[in-house]
Amino acid sequence: MSEVVRSFSVFLELFNNPGDARHTELTLTNLPQNDYNLEVGALFQQDGNLKIVIANKPHPAGLAGTGAVGSVTVSTP
Repeated sequence: MSEVVRSFSVFLELFNNPGDARHTELTLTNLPQNDYNLEVGALFQQDGNLKIVIANKPHPAGLAGTGAVGSVTVSTP
């Protein structure tokens, strides 16, 4: 029984502290297009660029704006 407890303890330690990773190749598929509902540190791609979610740094899916200045009167003869 103590061996099972020790093995589980080692598993939890590795799971909670995965450590550094080093890769020569990495393929990420089905990445989200924006950071909506993603946790801090999650990856997403926007316009072909790989990005990381950072707290208080939003990446909106799109930008749009409207405005008005003054008025115009059109007279016809």
